[in-house]
Amino acid sequence: RSLPAMPFDVKPIWNACGEAFDRFTSAVDSFSDNIERPAIERLVGDVAGHRVLELGCGSGPYSIWLAERGAKLTGLDLSQTMIALAQERAGKHNLQADFRVADIREALPFNDAEFDLIFSATTLHYVENLKATMSEAGRVMKPGSRLVASVLHPMSTARFPLADSYDVEGPDPWEGWYFGSPDRCIETPWLAFGDVSAEGRRIFCHHHTV
Repeated sequence: RSLPAMPFDVKPIWNACGEAFDRFTSAVDSFSDNIERPAIERLVGDVAGHRVLELGCGSGPYSIWLAERGAKLTGLDLSQTMIALAQERAGKHNLQADFRVADIREALPFNDAEFDLIFSATTLHYVENLKATMSEAGRVMKPGSRLVASVLHPMSTARFPLADSYDVEGPDPWEGWYFGSPDRCIETPWLAFGDVSAEGRRIFCHHHTV
C-alpha cells in the first residue's frame, strides 16, 4: 500500500541540514525548548509502559524524553542523518528506542492497532496529503489511544515564500500569502547553526489553511 507523496524529494535536504537542525532545536534559547516542549509535556501525560510512535522524530529530543518516562518508543524519520543522531542521543542516555528510516507520507510499516500514543512535533507542514497520513495514523492506533501533535500555525506557513519564487499571488499580499499555492520553499532557518551544503539550504514545505 503506497500513499501519494509530496512532489518534492526532501530526504537529501534533511540529510544535508540535519546536524545544524539538531543544534538549532537544542539550543538553550530555542523555541522548541522554551515554548513548544513544556506545552507538549503537559498534554502527553503518563506514558510508562505505553507503546508510542513518533512521526518525524528528527534527531530524537522528544523520543528521549518519552523513553526516559518509560515509553516503548518507536521513532520514524525519512533522514538517515536524523536517525543516526537520534540513535546516538539514545546511546548517550542509555535508553532503548527503536529508530527507523521511513517516510511518514507513505504507508506506515506496522500492523493495525499497535500503539497507545502517536506523537508528532512540527512535522505536518512537510506532509501534502494530511488525510492519508492521518488515516494511516488511525490505522495503527489502538482503540481509545491518542494522537498528540504540534504544528506551525497556518499564519506562519502562509508567509513562507512560494516554491522557487519570492513572489506572492493576488492583488492583496495577505490574500496571496494565505490562499496562494500550497507548496512553499524557504531558506533553511538554521543555517547559522552549522555548515550546510547547497543541497540543504532551502526546504520545501506544504501550507495548509485552517
